[in-house]
Amino acid sequence: MRGRDVILGILNLSPKTGYEINDVLKNQLSFFYDGTYGMIYPTLRKLEAEEMIEKKQVIQNGKPNKNVYSITDAGKEEFEKYMASDVVPESIKSDFLLRLYFGGDNLSNDQIVELFSHEIERKRTQLEFIQKNYQHWKEKGMQDLQEVTLEYGISYYENAIKFLEDKMNKFLK
Repeated sequence: MRGRDVILGILNLSPKTGYEINDVLKNQLSFFYDGTYGMIYPTLRKLEAEEMIEKKQVIQNGKPNKNVYSITDAGKEEFEKYMASDVVPESIKSDFLLRLYFGGDNLSNDQIVELFSHEIERKRTQLEFIQKNYQHWKEKGMQDLQEVTLEYGISYYENAIKFLEDKMNKFLK
């Protein structure tokens, strides 16, 4: 999945500012899509040049004007092509797992437990973030399948934490 497909998908739901697109990326999509703030505006400019989206400037009193982006018919057509394309298999990129894989002769039990502990804490933080915001996002209006993605994330983190805690116990003395 390309950044342009994600942005078209976000705008296919409703018009948004760049700030609002970033909010969706870093909050609702962050556990399964690694989008960055730095890719948003170059992608928006390119999509606008290709007439996939259009920009409307909203004049605000006492605040800077804001640009609101919306998807065009051409953008909807491209997004529909993405949605109809084959799903790319998932790939997991994990520095934690690489360190475990190569750690056999290089890490003491204390270092292994510390590695597990830090990863469990990172996953707990992500889980708490999703759980804390889930109801708020629902109240703002989510489609059923959007809720499924958040519930998937909750399940993923709960199971990963349980698995890591079980495996870490093997190294505790």
